[in-house]
Amino acid sequence: MTSPSSKQGSALMLALITIILLSALMVSFLFRIHLESDLAARERFGMKAEVLSRAGQEYAKWMLVQANKVGSEPSDDMEERFFIAASHLNRGVAIQGYRVEMEEGEILLSITPETGKRNVNRLSDPDWEQMLENSGVPDDHHARLIAAFRDWTDEDEATRLLGAEEDDRYYQDAELPVKNGPVESLSELGMIRGFTRALLYGGTLEEYYEEPEVTVNGIAGLLTVYGSEALSLNTASKEVLMTLSGIREEQVDTLLEGRAGDDGIFGTEDDGFNTLNQGLAAGGLSTDTQSLFTLSDLSWIRVTSIGVVGGIRKGSLAIYEYSGMDFTLVSYEERDL
Repeated sequence: MTSPSSKQGSALMLALITIILLSALMVSFLFRIHLESDLAARERFGMKAEVLSRAGQEYAKWMLVQANKVGSEPSDDMEERFFIAASHLNRGVAIQGYRVEMEEGEILLSITPETGKRNVNRLSDPDWEQMLENSGVPDDHHARLIAAFRDWTDEDEATRLLGAEEDDRYYQDAELPVKNGPVESLSELGMIRGFTRALLYGGTLEEYYEEPEVTVNGIAGLLTVYGSEALSLNTASKEVLMTLSGIREEQVDTLLEGRAGDDGIFGTEDDGFNTLNQGLAAGGLSTDTQSLFTLSDLSWIRVTSIGVVGGIRKGSLAIYEYSGMDFTLVSYEERDL
């Protein structure tokens, strides 16, 4: 026969277990509500960030139009920060991370002339040699790569020495037709014999070359398929400028120092050269090289717009052909960041 105290102990234990189970269920329920609320908020923030990213593209186009009108001094209704950015664009100087504050978030804009990169379809053989060497590609691969590129982009089907047309084993195995025309996107370079992912974006030459001990920097970041062969003295990076055959590193370093203006500080009003001859003189470059450079060519513009809401970032990358007041969209993609 069970004693009263034993029955009371069992009842108490059952009550405790019930309380613990109910508490666990309550905690689980509250956690689920919190999680669903958080997911809903992130979804909401993400949608708003996407909208801001797209709005940033329109804001960038407006900035470029205003840059054509900017004077030597800001107008009464123009804040100094905007005036400096517009002045930079007017001289072909890229702007990076320009912040536009909105009611529910912010937009981060970068606007860069495509003349800050080398047009891959306009590179001379010496420029290819220089770029491949700077990237760390061994010399014994240069001639084959250049010949393969020329055979891909020329109009005929005659195979160069060390080149590759459609009857080459590489293209037959890959079932790839040879373009016999200009490269239309940087991703297309990956179809050309020898232009591996590592060669384009950096890494070891294990694929195709079977040289895992060789690491290269990648050349895609130096290239574009838009614009002329002229390179912007106000935009091009050191790595891009160094792809010019015949230019010395000390000349490039001096040129980049001169780009900071009289105050020697980047990000201030006087950044960039006002004339092409001023830029050539800053780098100690001969006027005979003038045809290699441009200053404020905004015919092709790359705009990166990032919308930020509640810590969620959504980005868009667009390339426009720009003439007068008209923008023609030639490339667009959206990215989660």
